[in-house]
Order: sequence, then structure tokens, then C-alpha cells
Amino acid sequence: MLGVLVNVLAIIGCSFIGLFCKKIINEKIEKVVMQALGVCVMIVGIIDAMKPVQGISGILVLLISFAVGSIIGTLLNIENLFDKAGNTLEKTFSKNKAGDGSSFSDGFVQATMIFCIGAMVIYGSIESGLGEHKTLLVKAVLDGTVALILTVKYGISVMFSAIPVLIIQGVFALLSGLIGPYLLSQANFMQELSAIGGVFVFMVGINLLEIKKISVANMIPALLGACYYLIF
Repeated sequence: MLGVLVNVLAIIGCSFIGLFCKKIINEKIEKVVMQALGVCVMIVGIIDAMKPVQGISGILVLLISFAVGSIIGTLLNIENLFDKAGNTLEKTFSKNKAGDGSSFSDGFVQATMIFCIGAMVIYGSIESGLGEHKTLLVKAVLDGTVALILTVKYGISVMFSAIPVLIIQGVFALLSGLIGPYLLSQANFMQELSAIGGVFVFMVGINLLEIKKISVANMIPALLGACYYLIF
């Protein structure tokens, strides 16, 4: 669990620092940094998205995962659940909106999607549960940097993304004794999971650049598509 705790503390600590940076970073600097961050996130997403299982099956699983996952997520209205969670936190800890007029839930959702989706989350958490923390320590550095910049734009809402990070990564770390060795041995599953996660990260980059608002949360069930390689 050491890697999980370091990751969570990095998000909280850097978000706290970001609150003070809001006072010294003007809107022009914030915009440029957000653009740079958005592009970098998209590049990371592209790199991971190019790792599906080789052959037509890998591409088909990727496409079908998002098609079916998007339908399921929209029917369940997952994005609305994230918004409600963010709005509840806003009413509890904030009097109004984030510093630049963005809603409190926007920062919470964007940060949660970046920090909680991708192969590193599962792979690193399982490793941490087995006593190897290197992957999550690297992730902590990346997440901390992103948290600082996002806090400058969205405010304190980003800090609360540490809660789902603790829950999700903590669960995988605790269960790693049972399922960890099995999942890590499934190369196709990890490969496809990385590709699906990469598409998610790419879409988050689009949202950060404000090119178009994508309901990323409604597509979360697409992650289950990687389980195809655990069954067949």
C-alpha cells in the first residue's frame, strides 16, 4: 500500500501548492500551461492507444468496447453521478465556483479521469500490493504535477480526486494477493487495457484543450472490454 499512499499524498500536496500558485500565476500563463498540459496528455494517450493486441482482434475489441461501453455508460448516466459527487463536495467545501468560473465538478471529474484510468492504475496498484512500488512512485510524480496545474485552473476540487484514487488503487492493492499474479501474467489483457486507457487519456486531453466537451465518464464501461482476453 506504500505506493498507493504516496500517490494520494502527492495529489493532495501538489493541489495544496496549486492553491497558492493561483495567486501568482495570471490567466495568460494559466492558459498556456493548460494548453501544454493538454497536448502532453494527448501524446501520452496516443502512445498508449497504439498498444492494442496485435491483429484485427485487438482493433475490434477496442472499437466494440467503446461502442458498447458508451451505450451502457450513457444509459447509467455515469457522468451525472460524477457531477452529483462534485456538486455535493462543492456545497460542503466551497461557497461558489472554481476560480475561473468553471464548475467545481469539472475539476473533480477531469482530475479523477486522468488519475484513475489507465493500465498504470491497475498494474501499479497490483505491483504495490505485491511489494514493488516503482510504477506508482513514477505515477505519483506525474499525478502531482498534473494536480498542481489543474488546481490553478479549477481550484480545490482537484484535491478531492485523491479520494477515488485511494479507493480504486487501494482495492486493487489489497486484492493483489489473490488476483495480482494472474492479471500480470495475462499479457493480452494488460496490452488491451493500456490501449483502452490511452483513448480515455487522449479524450481528457481534448477536454483540457477545450476543443470539444466529451462525456468521458459515460464511456468508463469500455474498460471492461479488456476482460475479453481473460475469458477467451
